[in-house]
Amino acid sequence: MKKLLLFTGIMLLGLGANAQFRLGFGVGYAAPLGDIADSTDGGVAANIELGYAVTESIDVSIIAKGDFLAGSDIGNGGSIGTVAVGSYLLTGRYYFKEEGFRPYASLGLGLASIGSIDVEFEGETIDEVESTSNFALQPALGFKYGVLNMNVGYLNAGKIEEASVSDFSFNIGLLFSIGGN
Repeated sequence: MKKLLLFTGIMLLGLGANAQFRLGFGVGYAAPLGDIADSTDGGVAANIELGYAVTESIDVSIIAKGDFLAGSDIGNGGSIGTVAVGSYLLTGRYYFKEEGFRPYASLGLGLASIGSIDVEFEGETIDEVESTSNFALQPALGFKYGVLNMNVGYLNAGKIEEASVSDFSFNIGLLFSIGGN
């Protein structure tokens, strides 16, 4: 067992000598789309990612993302609670340039977990929707300059009951490269 651990450690160190790992985080604004746009006004988006540079032009990352959309009043004494969408995406990113200002396109596929929606009318809870998990898709366009990372992405989180849940998020963050040449 000790030899296996030692061998694994040496292999990881050897791999890390030429590898470039990515570590990043970001925050931004999420604008609701689909059916959920009728009941929410927008909110905050946040993400954290861990990735690996396959080549100078291609990254593969695992991104954990949270979009928190605030509810709104629906008139006649009614209101809708908040909606939280947590997504876990395997994302591929292609850089169009290898140095300096680096625009990119990315595509993420994974799982979205949608939080509950509470509907109240005149102080009484009328409808409560349970949490659900769906397939998630997120194409994005952005750029990286140094460690600065900015992007706009469309998240399609599927449906909760009959209502479609999706949003556009505008993010700014930092993306660090660790290791490599």
